Amino acid sequence: MLKFVSRSIMLGLGIAATALHSAEATAFTSHLPAANHTGGAVVIVSPAAATPLARWLSDRGLAAFTLPPTATTADVSLALRTLRARAADYKISPTRLTVLGLGRGADLAAEAAYNSAPDTRPALLGLIGGGRLPADGATKLPPTFLVASSAKTAEGATDPVALWTKLRAIRTPVDIHLFPAVESPATEEWREMFFNWVRVGGLLTDAPRLALKGMVYLDGHVLPHGYLVLTPIGLAGAGPIVCRVINSTANMPIGEFTVPADQGPVAGRYKVELRQNMNRWLSNSFSGGLVQTRGSAATPEQLHFGHHRSLAPTIDDQHVFTKARTTDAQDYVIEIKPGADANLALKIEVFSK
Repeated sequence: MLKFVSRSIMLGLGIAATALHSAEATAFTSHLPAANHTGGAVVIVSPAAATPLARWLSDRGLAAFTLPPTATTADVSLALRTLRARAADYKISPTRLTVLGLGRGADLAAEAAYNSAPDTRPALLGLIGGGRLPADGATKLPPTFLVASSAKTAEGATDPVALWTKLRAIRTPVDIHLFPAVESPATEEWREMFFNWVRVGGLLTDAPRLALKGMVYLDGHVLPHGYLVLTPIGLAGAGPIVCRVINSTANMPIGEFTVPADQGPVAGRYKVELRQNMNRWLSNSFSGGLVQTRGSAATPEQLHFGHHRSLAPTIDDQHVFTKARTTDAQDYVIEIKPGADANLALKIEVFSK
């Protein structure tokens, strides 16, 4: 067992766990990857022993740090500050720290992540079987991964759907997964879901993420509704990127997609998958931003699509395209270039025949 006092620290960088102590904090235990270290780190807050979960994460390249069952909200915040201060010693990124809370630990993790100063919050937050609502007026909260039971919420516990709703209302990215019972062995699959989520969230790479903007075309016309999925090729730690072509916002051109930098890809090659949801815009209300010309000539897209009030499907099923042309032997691949403004005029075009 190695100790540090008054912010001095002695390190053991092997796979074995190392218990650390501070004069101002409770003990926490580290499980550091022996290989494939991604630089990402997860602080686990659990009312029970979390060693198996920590080892599972370290086997996948993440540094895992477990707090004991007696931990408090203050201990969670102090662990984050300590790890940021000693990031170089642990070979982790100070900007890629996630807090993962289970059961009562999820309550502590949420309190520390939502209701602390913005500069002390984690980059990502996982809440498994618990949580707390953020205070009214809270902003700039970390993207959140929720796992909860679909059964009736116990008296006094935070309703996971209410938490999901509040986070969405303040535009915090949030994923929720409901199971019949969180304690069920079947829900162990949440670990893989969580790992994929942090990979998409950028926890496994320190490469800068880039904003995207562009237009999608199918058979010579802009795509009115669908998804563009970009899967990285040979980029360690990078996750897939989903670009939505929804066109539900006034004054947004039909066929356009945008991805902010904090949700965007890193530079490199990506395989393109285009998913077409419909072949004309559907709406149950008239959207002036999409169809009105306000005195100017109608655009080619307006003339082609018009405006449709019917809600009936316009294609038989979702159509998926992975090649620019159906006769191509190779997958459709694009290059995302480095530079903050290098990918703001992308053109994605496929043909169904």
